[in-house]
Amino acid sequence: MRKCNSRYILLLALAGLGGVCLIAGAYVWDHYRGVLIPRPLPPFPTVPPYTPWPTPPVAEQFDFPLLPAEGACPEPAEGYGPYVQGVTGPLAVDTRYGAQNPAQGERSNCFRDTEGGNVPFSALYHAGVDLFVLDGAGFVVWGQATRAPVHAVADGVAVFVQDAGADGHILIVEHLLADESAVYSVYWHVDAVQVREGQPVVRGQVIAVVYDQGLNSHLHWEMRTFRDGSALFPAGTAGARGTCNGHVAGVGYTWDDDPARAHPDAYGYLEPAAFVERR
Repeated sequence: MRKCNSRYILLLALAGLGGVCLIAGAYVWDHYRGVLIPRPLPPFPTVPPYTPWPTPPVAEQFDFPLLPAEGACPEPAEGYGPYVQGVTGPLAVDTRYGAQNPAQGERSNCFRDTEGGNVPFSALYHAGVDLFVLDGAGFVVWGQATRAPVHAVADGVAVFVQDAGADGHILIVEHLLADESAVYSVYWHVDAVQVREGQPVVRGQVIAVVYDQGLNSHLHWEMRTFRDGSALFPAGTAGARGTCNGHVAGVGYTWDDDPARAHPDAYGYLEPAAFVERR
């Protein structure tokens, strides 16, 4: 009788353990299936013939580059958004425009201080916004953005495409405003780029997908007033003292010894979400 009770208890324990494993497996599948089984590439429209380097039409309306798909799971609360410590997750990370990111640590970068020393990444200002998938509670779902379609934010013309190796591609689109000035949308960490330099695009057109960086898959998106960042930092600034000006597409971060020149606003970057919301 005692042996039968022992077997019964063992069977109950195994059944309970199996139930826990099923629940845990369902949670992992629901939250990380974009990494475990990346979503298929979206259908791309046939690219029509075009005349290189046309003057883009005036961009009458702007939208966001990542749009939640109907029936997406988990259903995004706000579609996509940045990682913000204590808001969209617990990690010491902040990927909003103009934020400093302590999680980047002390590793070196292209900026140099007045003594020629390295400026730590933790001191730099983020010049764009990193967009991750948000779940129904507003928290970042790691890896779910992998291969998400990236849309042109407005009518314009592609002016720059660069393969950045392990960081995916960088794509820049020029947009003409009604006052005849221009702004540029920048899409970083993208793959399967569908446009070439000189090709016109229309608002909402799928121009790429989010590059597969595993759990860290996200879109770095910028809005700025300059196309070529090779002369972004004036002589005497921390960027010019280093190698930042060697990056034709810009560097995605700003910093300077003078606090008035440190923030991205000082260099012609624009807060992306605010810019779109005004238009």
